[in-house]
Amino acid sequence: MRPERRTVLMCLGPDAGGGFEVREAPRRGPAPDEIEVAVEAASVNPIDVRREEGYGRRLLSVMGAARFPMTLGSDFAGTIVTAGARAGFAVGDRVYGVKPVSRDGSHSSHVVVKAAYARKAPQDQDLQGLAALPYSFVTMWLAARAAGLTRQSAPAKSVLVHGAAGGLGRLALQTLSAWGARVPAVAKASDLQSCLEGGATEAVDRARNPFVTLRRTFDATLNFAAWEDERALLGCLREGATGHATTVHPLLQNFDEHGWVGGAWRTMLDKRDMRASAPKGTRAYAWVVTRPETEALSEMARLVELGRLSLPIGIRTPLRDARAAFDHMRRRLPGRALIVP
Repeated sequence: MRPERRTVLMCLGPDAGGGFEVREAPRRGPAPDEIEVAVEAASVNPIDVRREEGYGRRLLSVMGAARFPMTLGSDFAGTIVTAGARAGFAVGDRVYGVKPVSRDGSHSSHVVVKAAYARKAPQDQDLQGLAALPYSFVTMWLAARAAGLTRQSAPAKSVLVHGAAGGLGRLALQTLSAWGARVPAVAKASDLQSCLEGGATEAVDRARNPFVTLRRTFDATLNFAAWEDERALLGCLREGATGHATTVHPLLQNFDEHGWVGGAWRTMLDKRDMRASAPKGTRAYAWVVTRPETEALSEMARLVELGRLSLPIGIRTPLRDARAAFDHMRRRLPGRALIVP
């Protein structure tokens, strides 16, 4: 008989002075379209670090994802221990995937998730390392699509990636180059070589005000770095450009700081102001909010199978030492951070 308990990492939140506790919690069996996974690794993403500090609580409360204590984490990789009748997986399958934002995240010994949000792991791949991919890849893919870029439309397009050395940026370089796009990258001087190795056609030092020299030349731009650079990036688009998307917009912060009505009003003004800065004929301007997307997960799995997708791992910690993983991401140290239950 399988044990009925699991080990979870509870984030106590700023109102309790911060910190984490490792606790025992009930396990539940999966619904017919779900799987239960014994987690081998779960990543700590920058959004987890910010949520630990209370970021986004007002808007995330709509999804029941704001009340502390909570278990953070969206990515997972592990082995299926129970599968629903319609899941399409078998017990023992090695899988990796993503959970929707909630209070019951993946920083746990076991997770239950819809089977549609998981993909089989190749036998020759480090299963733990795959846990760093799903949340970041889906976010990046949504941004690319919002800017008008798909595997079919990207070939021969010129796409400027800002923040190219971070997780989203690295995946964008790998993916867009695999799709046949030309992908210049903007990053710190110390990261330029790694950007070139990751698929960038050229790499530009962000400290040298590259946006002036790159003006009006790109089919699409992606901002994974800084909201302060949004207007300058829009100025890099050519007239009639495919589009621009950003993941570093102030949506959640606007609601945190200005309330429901004020946050909605401020967001509308911010988006309208930036959209007006885009060159004439620009087809798309988007703020990206992450959500599970099955098409994105399938493309991720395809690229993993081809050996075209990976992120470096900087630290792996057990649940009891999770603070080290969060500090690693907070300090922006090299490589991704994994929690290994």
